[in-house]
Amino acid sequence: MKDYSQKPNREDCNLGCRLRKRLLGQILVDGEFISPGDLDAAIDQQKHTNELLGQILVRMGVLVPKELQVVLFVQEDFAFPKDTVKAAAGLRKLLGELLIQARRITPEQLELALSKQLASNEKLGEVLVRLGLISERELDAVLAFQRHQGSEVAGAEQFRLGQILVATDHITREQLEDALVKQKISRKKIGEVLVEAGYAEPHHIQFGLNLQRKLVTAALIAALSLASTENADVAHATESTGTNRARVTVTARVLAHTSIKFLYQAPELVVTNADISRGYVEIHDASRIELKNNNPDGYMLVFEGTNGQVNLVKEIQVQGLGREVQIDQYGGWIVLPNEGLAPITKDLSYRFVLSEKAQPGSYMWPLALSVRPM
Repeated sequence: MKDYSQKPNREDCNLGCRLRKRLLGQILVDGEFISPGDLDAAIDQQKHTNELLGQILVRMGVLVPKELQVVLFVQEDFAFPKDTVKAAAGLRKLLGELLIQARRITPEQLELALSKQLASNEKLGEVLVRLGLISERELDAVLAFQRHQGSEVAGAEQFRLGQILVATDHITREQLEDALVKQKISRKKIGEVLVEAGYAEPHHIQFGLNLQRKLVTAALIAALSLASTENADVAHATESTGTNRARVTVTARVLAHTSIKFLYQAPELVVTNADISRGYVEIHDASRIELKNNNPDGYMLVFEGTNGQVNLVKEIQVQGLGREVQIDQYGGWIVLPNEGLAPITKDLSYRFVLSEKAQPGSYMWPLALSVRPM
């Protein structure tokens, strides 16, 4: 069995994985160290300076230097699926809780899956895959992550509370080693031992736990993202080897029994001073999509807000689906009925209700569309 106690290297990747360094900004947003708006502002400043992104975020006052220090220390662990899974720390959580924590599904989607589970003998994960809410590889990743939580399975040491406190200079390496010896005898939590020994203050422990929670969330999101990318790699490899000679069409998202293809999509959202005065931007026929579905139960059309547009839009009204759909800046979904096996074309128009912080300018299109079978 392969030993994963050491960090993988490029040679390991040649044996079956690919190196995908997780961008610093993405880790910080995933872990909610900073907001997408903070990241956009920092990247905009970076275009005009020679500063590193982390330095800009610290200077902006939205990121604590010690947080940056730890994230940079563990960034390499976000490049490999097995390392992201080993980052699991803290109390064991239920599958649905982990997926919501990773912002992979919404509470409403979990309720839908649980209601479907009541009518069958399936496990929750199987229902989530059948509904197209997650892929099988994503399920495998989150279950592996779950197994590492609250267990004695060896994980990545740098995500443990004691290591985080060492990395942030709250305690020394020697103090941690002494506390770990004391912990084996007392069976108390490491934070309690450190405080009782006088090595740390309670607020240091709380800081470390908050930092650990953010890192674990970012690692969980990275694990699911890498699992999704592996799906794409497998599909690409199948096409490249010629085992599937059918013409492949690039779509926004293709799931079992249901697919969506963009025939047209407005590339950006332009906001003028007149729009800000009016309070909204209205764009007709901004999306033309082709939908295919062979599930008699229908399917869900999902709208997801793209990172970085939270401070631009506070509400979105969508027309062209038979009835008006109203969602917030983070997105939403609508259940559509089965309309036969033939492709269905829909033209969508949008009214973007602007937030009070909106500024004139050209922005990337603030919505991503996907479909999921019922």
